[in-house]
Amino acid sequence: MRIFSNNNTVRRFMRLHLIIPVLNEADNLRELLPQLLSELSPADQITVADGGSTDATPEVLDPYPAVNHLGCRDCGRARQMNEAANLRPGDFEVLYFLHADTRPPGGFRKDIRESIEAGYEVGCYRFKFDMWHPLLSINAFFTRFRGLACRGGDQSLYLTRKAFDQLGGFRDMIIMEDYDIIQRTWASDFRFRIIPRSIMVSARKYRVNGWLRVQLANLRVFRMYKAGAPQEEMVRTYREMLEPW
Repeated sequence: MRIFSNNNTVRRFMRLHLIIPVLNEADNLRELLPQLLSELSPADQITVADGGSTDATPEVLDPYPAVNHLGCRDCGRARQMNEAANLRPGDFEVLYFLHADTRPPGGFRKDIRESIEAGYEVGCYRFKFDMWHPLLSINAFFTRFRGLACRGGDQSLYLTRKAFDQLGGFRDMIIMEDYDIIQRTWASDFRFRIIPRSIMVSARKYRVNGWLRVQLANLRVFRMYKAGAPQEEMVRTYREMLEPW
């Protein structure tokens, strides 16, 4: 962030690059983009990192010339996010990675700026679901705690440019890349904050598969990740246990 001084008042100016990795998320982008644009400054940038959508994603972006549509060379969330993050790397002090089916709370830009000013160069939100269910409420409650099992990309993730570069960005993974970069943050000198507000997460996976089925799949794949299982095996297991949503 740049610091400007005027009449003994210190004002911090943050240029934010908001990156949304997508594959056929046109319907979600229609709802998400107006909310994001209403909060960003002219110096900020939104990049939709598209892994090869065959839906109406390009048409959805047409009314928003300020939104950059990046047709990524390779499909895969980690690769898409890295490619977008490396566009004009010197132009933005902060990177914010957001899933298309999530909705950050009002004032998210201010939350991120204040967290960084407090010394937290990496962070995420708690989350809550877009439908009420007592068991989903339990899931949401635990996202206020630090444990790795309570994290995930749905909570969004911000990093200063310095932190992203020194951590090496996302590793070339096809699953669990969000857990991996958080683990590497915790092992580094960068401070990590769980912002004490909630992002809204789509429960579409639970609507299609049911709470228990999703929980069992998540638990099994998380254990495989901790045991160092091959990426392809984790993806295959997840797909075998859950119906597409």
